[in-house]
Amino acid sequence: MKKKNSILFVLLSLFSLWFIQCDDMDDLYQQYVDEGEKIYLGKTDSLIAMSGLGRIQLKWFVNADPKIEETVIYWNMRQDSVVKPFQRIGTGIQPDSLVIENLPEGVYTFELFNRNKEGDRSLISSVQGEVYGDTYLATLKNRSVVSMKVVAYDKDKQASDIELVWGPALSGSIGSKIFYTKKSSGEAVEVIASSTEESTILTDVGNRLNHPDDILQISTLFLMENALDVLETAPRKEQICVFSATGVRTEYNSEGVPTKTVPYSDIIKILRRVSSLSTTVAYDCNRVAEASSLPNTQFRLELTAQDIAIEGYFNGLLNTLSSEGVNSFAPEEQRLSLHYRYRQSGGGYSVIEEEYLPANISFPVLPTKVYSLNSNKGGHFFTKGDDLMHVDLEGNMWLYRFNQDKQFDPPTLMTTGWGNFTSVFYLPQNRILRYDRNRVDIATIDDNYNITQLALYVGAGWGSLAVNRLMPFKDFALIMTNTSGTLMKLGISPTNDWIGGFDTVGTGFSAYSKIIPFDNSILAIDNSGGFWFMTLSDNFELGNPVKIGSGWNKYINVIRQGTALLAIDAYGDMWRYEFNPDLSWNVE
Repeated sequence: MKKKNSILFVLLSLFSLWFIQCDDMDDLYQQYVDEGEKIYLGKTDSLIAMSGLGRIQLKWFVNADPKIEETVIYWNMRQDSVVKPFQRIGTGIQPDSLVIENLPEGVYTFELFNRNKEGDRSLISSVQGEVYGDTYLATLKNRSVVSMKVVAYDKDKQASDIELVWGPALSGSIGSKIFYTKKSSGEAVEVIASSTEESTILTDVGNRLNHPDDILQISTLFLMENALDVLETAPRKEQICVFSATGVRTEYNSEGVPTKTVPYSDIIKILRRVSSLSTTVAYDCNRVAEASSLPNTQFRLELTAQDIAIEGYFNGLLNTLSSEGVNSFAPEEQRLSLHYRYRQSGGGYSVIEEEYLPANISFPVLPTKVYSLNSNKGGHFFTKGDDLMHVDLEGNMWLYRFNQDKQFDPPTLMTTGWGNFTSVFYLPQNRILRYDRNRVDIATIDDNYNITQLALYVGAGWGSLAVNRLMPFKDFALIMTNTSGTLMKLGISPTNDWIGGFDTVGTGFSAYSKIIPFDNSILAIDNSGGFWFMTLSDNFELGNPVKIGSGWNKYINVIRQGTALLAIDAYGDMWRYEFNPDLSWNVE
């Protein structure tokens, strides 16, 4: 036992003498290294990879180890490498990074370790990162442009201000880039629209169909998580142009015999490019012949050099559109010459010959004052042709004839006793209808505005329907809303017989303070003055509401007059708008 204690005492004494020779723990550490034992340098910390286009950036932290002199980076199964010298600029932890360029597209694993010139090295840190290339870019989608609208047009400059309405923002997208050339100055511009924007206005856009300077190049910008570069999609080509059309539509019966000819002129038509990444150049036109914009309609013009192919359908898939003769496009004159046909019900068809030229009017067109009603501005207003009729609050019916100067003459009294009705309006085929929530009366009126017959109680028992607005829809139906905001329809024959029942067409119409039937569409004004357009087919298919203007709550009444609108303000002044629902109608 004494021998063992003696040996332990000797060992402890030797260790104490050796330890005293070391000034501190660093001396102990250095002696340990000098004796050839393995000591690792500090390893890279918080290593991340930032993906880029054909490149990648690695970022890491170097710890406080003063012996680190460089970082070695391996990738591609250690077949490729680079050495990044490290320059310490202070004590403590220090960030470092490296961008590796000219990398093929793909996913890489990078291995990093620190070392010095003595050959000491750290443990390995690794990270995966992706390098973007054409294959990845091809998977990125462009943010959609759900609608384009010409908000202003200068016929002398042939330039427009255009509103783009964006679809939903895409994940990872930071915005869209629009490139085009300003028409007036020739300046090439880039407009960046944030991904949070719902719409964007572009100014001074040229109106030349298929002209490279006037086509909008729209791409979408992405900045992914942990990405070094902003990625950009291949641009899509968008364009919208305004033309004036003049033509003739000839109706034929099922045996090919012409039955009717309808000439028209100065019809505003909107052509929007069918956005595509392909080389096919096609435009959709908003109107077939002189007809209004309709649902279930596609009027497509496909351009090949100076030739045009026509395809599509009109007011239903069965009413196909097709070329009837030669269709051509003269780029220098911006002239389109079209000859086409479409089917009609009963086996008949229509043949159209028309010519398009750049629009010959500037807009927005300011309204013209056509009459001052002063205090006599209440009651019911409606038109027969261009002439205006007014049932005032006392029940007197007045006639205002529209003269050659596009003004209204002073009124003449037509009849009396038409007070206390909820709705009074002109019904095509020389009829005036009045409604008092419990009954419908229909009067016959001749071309001299004489009421020759008044049929009372043509319809009765309407009180249970809670109808609060009754209006004509073309010459074969009535449309109405009830107090719940439901839009309904009821057919009516030329002999004033009811056709069918009260069928629901749509809901939500209590949001609108004014409703104006307009060909195959409905115009509506909400309480905030928003001006809305929705298509309504002959089969009573209701399109989605599209906002086309604002500020219309300044008017207490809006009345259709042919293709124009009459608007009465709070002072009793009546204003006339040359109206086109495809344009923008913001009222100041």
